[in-house]
Amino acid sequence: MTVTAISTGAAILAWVGLALGLVIAVVVVFLFSRVVAPASEIEAYADDILEAGVGIAKNLDEVPRLAHTRDLGAALPGLATAYLNKLQSGGA
Repeated sequence: MTVTAISTGAAILAWVGLALGLVIAVVVVFLFSRVVAPASEIEAYADDILEAGVGIAKNLDEVPRLAHTRDLGAALPGLATAYLNKLQSGGA
C-alpha cells in the first residue's frame, strides 16, 4: 500500500463527510442571513432615531432665547396701552 492509496470505504466516508460539510455550510449561511437581515433593519431604524434626535437637539438650541421672547410678550400690553393713550390724547 502506498501513501496515495485509499480504500473504497475510506473514500466513501470522505465523500459523505464532504457532502455533510457542504450541507452544514449551506445551513450556516442560511441562518446567518436570517440574523443579518433583521440586524440591518434595526440599524436603519437606529439611524433614523439618531437623525431625529439630532434634529430635536438643534431645535432645542434656541430655548434660552424663549425667555427674551416671553419678556417681549409680557411688555406688549403695556406698550400697546401707552400707544393707544397717546393716540387718544392727540399726540402722534
